[in-house]
Amino acid sequence: MNAANIIAIVKKQPVGFICGALSLICVVLLYLRSDKIEEYQAEYDSKSADAARILANVRNAKDLPEQVAEIQTLSKELEGRLARPGQLAINLQYFYKLEAENEVKLVDIRQGTASGPKGLFVSIPYNLGVQGNFKQLMAFLQHLQNGRHFCRFGSATFTKPGGETMSMTLVIEILGTT
Repeated sequence: MNAANIIAIVKKQPVGFICGALSLICVVLLYLRSDKIEEYQAEYDSKSADAARILANVRNAKDLPEQVAEIQTLSKELEGRLARPGQLAINLQYFYKLEAENEVKLVDIRQGTASGPKGLFVSIPYNLGVQGNFKQLMAFLQHLQNGRHFCRFGSATFTKPGGETMSMTLVIEILGTT
């Protein structure tokens, strides 16, 4: 086949020749770019994940102002329930108030040294000696458990020296902040 025959074929069927040439060009380009398919797929997956995360954030952000307000309210409530180790008089007043409410007698009350990891919260230990009848002592314990401060009981020892009066020795920890 010579050049004249090829030109004659092209002139006879120009659409077929153009389609063939385009197909050949596409095959060559596909071969040359086939090594980047995995790279493009990884980029597509990454961008799809980012888009899904952004859409989820937009969907979840509709209630964000109300949630922030609720968290701020709960945070203030939590701060109000924390004791401060350096405010000994205020801390002892809490126990004296419980004494009056429950008609028990605080025989001994000692605040220990606050401990805990360096951070926002510390544990303030207390040793309490309380006297009263069984019902009064149980009410005192319940008020400690459900009271203003977060309280953890270490130990409770009951003794009954005589009569209806009982003695209770408590080791507790109150959650505090520095």
